[in-house]
Amino acid sequence: MLFRSMFIRTKSEELQKKHGKYHIQLENISQSIGEEIGSRLDVVAVGWSEAFNTDADQPYYIGEKRAALYGADSIYLHQLSNTLAEGELPQRDNEVMLSANAKLALEVQIGDSVTIRTPAGTANFTVTGFGSDDREDYQGQTYLVAVSMTRSAFASLMEQNGISLNPTCYVQFQNASKASGAMTEIKELYDLSEENISENTAIMGTAGQSSNESVKNIYGLAAILFVLVLLAGVLMISGSMNSNVAQRTKFFGMMRCIGASRRQIIRYVRLEALNWCKTAVPVGLLFGMAISWSVCAVLHYGIGGEFQTIPVLALSPVGLGSGALVGIVTVLMAAQSPARRASKVSPMAAVSGNADTTPFVRHTMRLNLGRVEKTLGVHHAIASKKNWFLMTASFSLSIILFLCFTVGLDFAHALVPSLRSWQPDITLTGYANEPVLSQSLSDTISSVSGVEHVFGSTYRQNVSAASSRQGVDHVNLTSYSDYLLDRAEESLVHGDLSEIYGDSNQVMTVSNKDNPLQVGDTIQIAGEEVVIACAVSDGLYSSEYSVICSQETFARLTGERNYSMIGVQFGKDASDDTVKQISSLAESNVIFEDQRESNRQDRATYLASVFIVYSFLVIIAMITLFNIVNSISMSVTARMKQYGAMRAVGMDAKQLTRMIAAEALTYSVSGLVIGGSTGIALSRFLHIRLLTQYFGTPWSLPVELLAIIIVFSIVAVVAAVHAPAKRIRNMEITATINEL
Repeated sequence: MLFRSMFIRTKSEELQKKHGKYHIQLENISQSIGEEIGSRLDVVAVGWSEAFNTDADQPYYIGEKRAALYGADSIYLHQLSNTLAEGELPQRDNEVMLSANAKLALEVQIGDSVTIRTPAGTANFTVTGFGSDDREDYQGQTYLVAVSMTRSAFASLMEQNGISLNPTCYVQFQNASKASGAMTEIKELYDLSEENISENTAIMGTAGQSSNESVKNIYGLAAILFVLVLLAGVLMISGSMNSNVAQRTKFFGMMRCIGASRRQIIRYVRLEALNWCKTAVPVGLLFGMAISWSVCAVLHYGIGGEFQTIPVLALSPVGLGSGALVGIVTVLMAAQSPARRASKVSPMAAVSGNADTTPFVRHTMRLNLGRVEKTLGVHHAIASKKNWFLMTASFSLSIILFLCFTVGLDFAHALVPSLRSWQPDITLTGYANEPVLSQSLSDTISSVSGVEHVFGSTYRQNVSAASSRQGVDHVNLTSYSDYLLDRAEESLVHGDLSEIYGDSNQVMTVSNKDNPLQVGDTIQIAGEEVVIACAVSDGLYSSEYSVICSQETFARLTGERNYSMIGVQFGKDASDDTVKQISSLAESNVIFEDQRESNRQDRATYLASVFIVYSFLVIIAMITLFNIVNSISMSVTARMKQYGAMRAVGMDAKQLTRMIAAEALTYSVSGLVIGGSTGIALSRFLHIRLLTQYFGTPWSLPVELLAIIIVFSIVAVVAAVHAPAKRIRNMEITATINEL
């Protein structure tokens, strides 16, 4: 809970920097309606902003670079967005703030004068600062510069060019909860359509108030995760308490003899469980803080990136309080079954002096496991059906969580293209994917010092085609150079990739739910027939109606030999001079992007996710291991008198050790069977829903994961047997028999 609180707080601050502090945005509303909304008691601030040419498809320039124009009022700039990184915000109509990449793209500084060229003429401005808003859109590239100005200056430029204004109203409420309730009210009051009102999903989502379906699904998964973790704690604690109650059957029988009612015994067991919380909750909070601080330290110092701002030694009162509350609730829930069991103990158990907890057996056991000690060990495990169930369930739950979480990590990996082995550090792209990059340019870049790999691709959208697949009348055609084809082997899901190379009639497609094309389909493009020989799970461009071929085949089908995109991967000896040399080769009609920082952040985020998930699984596994060890130890303690009698009639310590091992192995095997079968079924279901449906990746039996689970099970059995076996070897037989 403590780590969760710090993590959410850090992510919330990070998201506010990236996406602003507003809760909702409204489009196509008048200034008067915006002012009326601003007068609401639950509204903190209302700001206005408008953007133009963000796709760089219009001839608006600042210097020699394309310009994306923004007009915003002071409330939006000062209160609702984190726009300023250096300098000051524009106050006058002749002042502008530029995106940070302008320093490199335009070689300008604060105080310099810049000229904006539009189809209607030019306008001069003074640079007052550099912004950080929409940093991910402009960082690492020099083809497009963001220009922020006052609303009046923006309106003047738009009027000169005959462009109508359509400003967006941004509203910040007192909190996300009030924003969520006000959205429906505002929509109905001003008759707004779904397209005219939207939420700031990043801010609303972290507050748990988002109406976005994808975010709601995440809420559901988080709720399921919380329930599973709570259930794991309940099962483990309940199993330990059941064993504890079983050891004190005579004690509870004596309480009944002196007049205690069943309700009093239930209350006694509950209070005893709560009494444990006096020690367990503080210790748990201390360990939780230590673990949370360790994880935060790894994220802050080891992974960095967006996690550099996460506090390492911070304390969260909400997290500590929630953790304590969850601990107490878990103990109370776990105490219900043992309390009822204790209340059912007969007073005769105390009067007769029989504290044996072995249930009445109506039929003799017919297990034939070879030696008698093995049969007795299995019998001890399954004699109490409730205890057997709790042990099996807790062990199974850990296996299920492990198998399901690994599918989630695979899905996260598939969602991040920058994790692919072909992900470039630098890209050069023609505007609107125009094929303006020559093969000679690719060869020139290859000769630059520090460049390790260079590959090219050409993309042509909506190419007329006829297919054996009904309903397909066009395709999106993409060419891959040989290096990309080599890397495509990693994401191959069906078919044979070897026939795609060179000038051939074999092509491949991207397999997912948006693409109807499948392996074996024939397609006619420009009068020539090609066959889909294989399918991959991802590609460079849109997967819908995607057909991928070699550069030679693309040239034969379309006559185009130039590239739309050239990707560059650096070696270890790459430097800033390497980037400058490649940037100097990019002409004005080429988009140059440095993706190294964004790639690093994506890898860091994924690595952090892997670290957090596996840290959680390790903690669950350790709790499960301790639970098994503790339960076996308590089971041996409860039967110590029996083991003493067995030693007295000639059974040696090795036989008793095998008996305990058989009991532990029974729990382990039953957990493996139940947890493994259920976990495989659930992981297969999740894999099909998340990976096969969206990326075409087929499910296969997770042999390596199952091997890890089996090894863990063996370690758990060995650890569970060691201490009890040592105690039996050292016990005094006569002293044990003479015990009550």
